[in-house]
Amino acid sequence: MAGDVQKFVTSCTTCQRIKSSKQKKAGLLQPLLVPEQPWQVVSLDFITGLPTTTSGHDAILVVIDKFSQMGHFIPTHTTAHTEEIAQLFVRYIISEHGILTTLISDRDPKFTNKFWKELMSLLGTKLAMSSAYHPQRDGQTERLNQFVEQLLRAACKDEISKWDLHLPILEFAYNNATHAATGQTPFFLCYGRHPLTPQQPNIPATVQPAHDFITTMHKLWDRTHKRLLDIQQQQKRQADRHRTDHTITVGDRVLLDTRNLDISHLPSKLRPRFCGPFLVEAQVTPVTFRLRLPATWKIHNAFHVQLLKPYRDPNTVFSRRQPPPPPPVLVHDEPEYEVESVLAHHRRRNGTVELLIHWKGYDPSEVSWVSESEMDHTRRPLRDYFVKQGVTSTTQL
Repeated sequence: MAGDVQKFVTSCTTCQRIKSSKQKKAGLLQPLLVPEQPWQVVSLDFITGLPTTTSGHDAILVVIDKFSQMGHFIPTHTTAHTEEIAQLFVRYIISEHGILTTLISDRDPKFTNKFWKELMSLLGTKLAMSSAYHPQRDGQTERLNQFVEQLLRAACKDEISKWDLHLPILEFAYNNATHAATGQTPFFLCYGRHPLTPQQPNIPATVQPAHDFITTMHKLWDRTHKRLLDIQQQQKRQADRHRTDHTITVGDRVLLDTRNLDISHLPSKLRPRFCGPFLVEAQVTPVTFRLRLPATWKIHNAFHVQLLKPYRDPNTVFSRRQPPPPPPVLVHDEPEYEVESVLAHHRRRNGTVELLIHWKGYDPSEVSWVSESEMDHTRRPLRDYFVKQGVTSTTQL
C-alpha cells in the first residue's frame, strides 16, 4: 500500500511541475577536447557594462587560446554589428595566429546569425556554442573576464574614461605571467622565449640551433598537453562527485526548468518550477537534448540535461487515473490555452462574433465563449469551423 501511494505521488503531473528537484545535478561533466598545439581551439566572450571611454569603447572582446591560455583583450562597443566583430577577429586573431579549428562561444546573437556562421564555415572553423541557458560550457573564459575586470579596476581607478588605453599593457602582463594549468607563461608556450621586460632591458635573448629549438618546443607542447589532460580529468572527477548520470533518451518526455523562461505574469513564489512535458526529438551531445517546443516559443530548443527532468506519466502507473489538463503555452510572452475545436458561434448586439471553444485537454463540459478577435493565433480550428459552416470569414456567419 505504501509503495502504491509513493508511486501515485511521484507520478502526479502537478507535483512534478511545482516541486523543486532535490537530486544531484544530472549529467556528468563533459570536458572540452584538449588541443595539441597553440591557437587551434579558441573561445571568445564579451565584457560589457563598462563606462564609455573618450574613444567610444564600452565593451571588451576577450579571446583566449585553450592550449597556451594566451589572451587578447580587444576594445569594442556593445552596439557593434557582427561584421565589425568579424573585422576585429581577422585583424587581431587570424592575422596573428592563423585559421582556427574550433571556436567556442555562447549564443550571443552576434555569433548565431547567418553571416557569422557562413564566415566560419568558409574559414573551415567549427563553431561550438553553449546550449540554451547553460553557458557553463566555457567557464574558463568567464573566469578570465572576472580577472580582466579586476586588473582594470586596479589600473584605471583614476582614469575611468581611458580604460581602453590600459588594455595592451594588461594583456602583456597577463600573457607573461605563469599560468597555473600549464606551469608556463602563455608567451613562452606560443613563441618559445620569454619577452624582455622593462626590468631586464640588457639581457640578450637565448640563441640556439633551429633543430634544437623545434625539438624543445615539441617536447614542451607534449608536456603541456599531458598536464592539461591531467588537470581536466581531475576537474571531472571532482565535479562528478556532485553529479549523477542521466537516463534521458530520444523519444522520452521531459519537463523543462522554468527559471530562464519568461513567465513574469506569475508571482515568483507561485511560479511552477517546471513546465511540459515535451518530447525529446534528438540528442545533440551526451548531455544536450533537442525538445519539441510549441511553435510560439521563440527560444533555442536545445537544452542541457541539468535543465530537464524525466516525466513520469501517471497513466503508465495507474491506467484509470484522469490526467490533468495541459498548462497554457506562451504566445508573445502571454499565457494562452490551446484550442481543440470551435463548436458554435453567435453574434452579439454590437456585431462582434463569439465562438464556443473546446479547449485542448479539457473536458467538454468546460467549454467557453471567446471573442473571434482573440483567435488570431489559432486560425486552423477557426478555418475548420468555416468549412463546416460553408463560409470563408466571420462576416458571413
